[in-house]
Amino acid sequence: MGLLKADSIIFLIGAGCSVDAKIKTSKEMITEIENLIKTDDTWKKYRALYYYVKSAILYADGIQENFNNNMNIERFVGVLRDLKKKERNPIYPFIGSWNEKLIELGGEGFSNIYDFDKLLSEKIVEFVTLQKDTRSRVAYYKRFYEFQQSIQFPVRVFSLNYDQCIEKAKPNDYELECGFDEKNEWHSERFDNPDQVNAGIFLYKLHGSIDWVRSVNTGVLKRYDSPQIKAELIFGTDAKLQSVDPFLFNVYELRNYSLLCKMIVSIGYSFNDSHINGLLGQALKAADRKLLVVDPADDCTSEILQKLSLEDNFRGCIEYKKMKASQFLDDELKKDKMEILIPDEDSVF
Repeated sequence: MGLLKADSIIFLIGAGCSVDAKIKTSKEMITEIENLIKTDDTWKKYRALYYYVKSAILYADGIQENFNNNMNIERFVGVLRDLKKKERNPIYPFIGSWNEKLIELGGEGFSNIYDFDKLLSEKIVEFVTLQKDTRSRVAYYKRFYEFQQSIQFPVRVFSLNYDQCIEKAKPNDYELECGFDEKNEWHSERFDNPDQVNAGIFLYKLHGSIDWVRSVNTGVLKRYDSPQIKAELIFGTDAKLQSVDPFLFNVYELRNYSLLCKMIVSIGYSFNDSHINGLLGQALKAADRKLLVVDPADDCTSEILQKLSLEDNFRGCIEYKKMKASQFLDDELKKDKMEILIPDEDSVF
């Protein structure tokens, strides 16, 4: 049993954390997209392009002896955006020519790919927008705030989600820091300036947010009061190659605090992002540190170890909680229960 101190615990939340708020999972989004391209006139024109790209993704998986059909909306859009780069893609000089079928379906100048990407991006914003019953849907997210108040130290939450569940669950008198100033412009200094920022929770949205928009002219990132059609979201390899803030800054912060903390609490994360997995694996190798995994599926510690590139002797570093996010937050996210799980050693400090 260890004591909770400043930065001794951080949270990494994925799509599974928002399922209980009735936000569609990535695979559910794919299912709805496939229904739309069969039935909706706006979407039907992209049907052949969709199935061509999907087939290519699954074919590539098969070559790697992966037949799990690990298709999700982020991966699909990520591939589309790689295709949009055309000659600007770093690997283009190594490609003899584009596939003839892709040229046919992509349209002149790959216009169909651009238009389909735009349509998909707008639909994803709709998918993750809390349309109604917001307060009741996000009620379990309030436990983050209650937990922080119980330990009386700031808490760092790293989110892979585009939704606003944490923001909408915030108590009226609570300071949640997302990096935006009084003009709603993003500044990294707000995360490490305690003289000016007195927040309980610091929220890092690693892949963007549906209420963010970046100015095309100035590059300034602003936050708005409602979801935006042209929201700043990143997908697939974009997430790994982004050299602009806040994405670069947020990943650096995850690396920094994962090496400072004693326990990383992963809620609803699928462990399918190799870049994030690399940071988690590095953190577990560096010191006596625990990874608490919250997931309603059966214990998949062996698979997680493989994805984090860790040997079996690291099995003891992973604590598995087979439960839904809402159940964990309501019943388990308590100061005394977290202290039982945190390692005793102070070697990470």
